[in-house]
Amino acid sequence: MSRMRFVLRIVIALSLVACGSSSGPAAGSSTEGETGGGERAGESDGFDMEGFEEVEPVVVHGSASARELIGVSAPPRPWAEMSEDEREYYMVAAVLPIAAEDFRAHDAERYANITCATCHGDDGRERGFELPSRYLPRLPAPGSAEWAAMTERPAYAFMAEVVTPTVRTQLGMPAYDPATGTGFGCFSCHPGGAAH
Repeated sequence: MSRMRFVLRIVIALSLVACGSSSGPAAGSSTEGETGGGERAGESDGFDMEGFEEVEPVVVHGSASARELIGVSAPPRPWAEMSEDEREYYMVAAVLPIAAEDFRAHDAERYANITCATCHGDDGRERGFELPSRYLPRLPAPGSAEWAAMTERPAYAFMAEVVTPTVRTQLGMPAYDPATGTGFGCFSCHPGGAAH
């Protein structure tokens, strides 16, 4: 079972238990047949787990977008201080849902199924989710004729105006500064002929 599905199942199970829990029996209700733990014999907080592992969770959040529900903000603490597990959970919980929504809004057919592998490849975990990623398109050198042609395409505007600033903010990183060669920019994720 994937870690994401596991986390979703835990969240759904906890939500259902929390929504259905009570502080005790209702006034006038019978406690006959209850076990010492406050549950009726044969019940577990009214949530039957049998078959649950085979059901895909369905999240209905009305018309709110992932951007509205999650928000675009820096991680709770600096990226460099987060453990590998914390980074993975943050990427799955905060970055991936918004990125998937943004990419589908840009091209729903091409980006119908955004996953970790979309950027990091099927072997992302084995490679420590390293970036730049060999699975993303190689970009031409800035200042070249190829770079100029690329900047005229709608995909460039989408990446420059939506994806890069969103992910940069979500990772808590400064914008790329060509003068210093530091910060988050195109070549933070994409391989290319130049370092930046």
